[in-house]
Amino acid sequence: MTVTASTARWLQKVSDPHGVLMLLELNHTSFATPIRMVSDTRNLAALGHDWLGVPFQIKLPDDKARQTPRAALQMDNVGREIGAELEALPPGASLKAVIRMVHRSTPDVVDYSFSAPMNGVKVDGPTVTATVGRDDIMRISAVRLRFDPSTAPAIFTE
Repeated sequence: MTVTASTARWLQKVSDPHGVLMLLELNHTSFATPIRMVSDTRNLAALGHDWLGVPFQIKLPDDKARQTPRAALQMDNVGREIGAELEALPPGASLKAVIRMVHRSTPDVVDYSFSAPMNGVKVDGPTVTATVGRDDIMRISAVRLRFDPSTAPAIFTE
């Protein structure tokens, strides 16, 4: 993961008075506008939008061979608005999640971005957990029609 030169300088200092912020954008066709959150206790105006300050934790995806990149997300369900919005979605709904990392001193400069479908959403009282990754795409068959006993029974006679 590479970051901008200014963010790299701040991260290499002993103390960074500003810090790094994680932005999370959730989108679905049934949403009037995307849900935009910043992992902070204060709201933020960045990238031309207002981001709601909601504490959440993100474990960014590992860069390993033979492994689907997957981020783990856990957020507070403060006020229950976010959980209610997610619970109102139909079963099997596909949310698009975009995770961005910015430095507080330059919130309009994106240092890192990861975009993938969000699945495995669980609303458990005060917390919401989910997985952001391309598992659904990686598990589908590579071909539409396969030759097996159900599609071509004459080939598979005993």
